[in-house]
Amino acid sequence: MILNAIYLVKCCVVAIFLLYASVLDLRERRVPNRLWKFMVLAVIPLVVAEFFALNPDFYQVIFAALQFALMFGLAFGLYYLGAYGGADAKALMVLSLLFPFYPTLNFQSLSLPLLNSGFGVFAFSALSNSVISAPGLVVILFLRNLLKEGLKELKGNVFYYFIGYRADASNLPRFHNLLEYVDSKGKVVRLRRGIEPDEEILYRLKKAYDKGKVKRIWVTPGMPFLVFFTAGYLISIFVGNLLFELIFILMKM
Repeated sequence: MILNAIYLVKCCVVAIFLLYASVLDLRERRVPNRLWKFMVLAVIPLVVAEFFALNPDFYQVIFAALQFALMFGLAFGLYYLGAYGGADAKALMVLSLLFPFYPTLNFQSLSLPLLNSGFGVFAFSALSNSVISAPGLVVILFLRNLLKEGLKELKGNVFYYFIGYRADASNLPRFHNLLEYVDSKGKVVRLRRGIEPDEEILYRLKKAYDKGKVKRIWVTPGMPFLVFFTAGYLISIFVGNLLFELIFILMKM
C-alpha cells in the first residue's frame, strides 16, 4: 500500500516536470539545466522511500545499478551521435536515476501498466515508446486538417494533410519549416520536404502576401523529441513497453 502511494506520487511529479519541459522545448527550443536539478531534488526522497518500502535483495540492487549505467551510457551515446538534443539526453539520464525499478500502480479494479513491464527497465520503455509514438503526429495532423480544411481540399493535398498544415503567410509560426515558398520569379513552389526559411525566402513571401498573391502556405512543425519522450513516459506508465509487446506478438505468430 505504501509502495503503491510512493509510485503514484513519483509518477505524477515526474509527469509534471516532463510536461513543463516539453512546453519550454516547444516554445523556446531550450530547457534550462536547473529544471532537471529541481526534478531530481523533488523526486530523490521518493526514490529513497521506495527502496525502504520495497526492501530489494542483492540482485535487485545490482539490476538497478546496471540499468542506470546502461541507460546513462545509451543516453550519452545517442546524444554524441546526434540522434537527439541535450535536453532529451538529460531526460533519459534523469529517468534512469529516478526509476531504478519499473513502477506498478494497483487500484481496486485496475493494475498499471495494462500490458507488461517490458524488459524491466522503465527508462528504456519510455525511450522505445517515444520512438514508436512519434509517427502518431501524422495522424494528429491529418485529423486536424480534416477538421480545418475539410474533405474538399484533400484532393491534391493528401501528402500535406499528413505532414503539415496551412498557416498565415504574414505570420508564420516559430520553429516551422516551409512546404511552399515563393521563388525569385514570384511563383509558388511546392516541396515534398520542408525547408528552413531564410531572410530572402521570408522577404519574397512577404512581398507576395502584400500583393495578394499568397495568403496561406503549407508548413510542417519541427517537433522536439522531448514531446514524444514525454508521451513515451506516459505510455510506459499506463500501457507498458510497446516494443516488448510487438516482439511478443511476432514470436507467437
